[in-house]
Amino acid sequence: MDYKLISTFLDYCKTHKRLSLHTIRAYKNDLLQFYNSNYTSVETYVEHLTKSNIKSSTLRRKIASLKVFYSYLKYHNLIDENPFNQLRFQFRTEKYYLKRFPMIF
Repeated sequence: MDYKLISTFLDYCKTHKRLSLHTIRAYKNDLLQFYNSNYTSVETYVEHLTKSNIKSSTLRRKIASLKVFYSYLKYHNLIDENPFNQLRFQFRTEKYYLKRFPMIF
């Protein structure tokens, strides 16, 4: 993956997809994190993310960022095959516990 491709993709998201700056910033962070990692495949990187202690919603966003980026690369014939076409994901569910507060009347 090349930094120039990431930059071109983010420009595309801004101009053609009209994504919010917040979404573009999140995509950029997610893509750069993968780009700067030592992982050579999407599969091993996603496996690493799954085992890490991040929220399920963050995990989903990081995977979505990569998925959209690779779809963009495939659509523009910059890669031969989108690795996400062969991957299936199972996400853990977050457990939320209600704290009990004394009722004050």
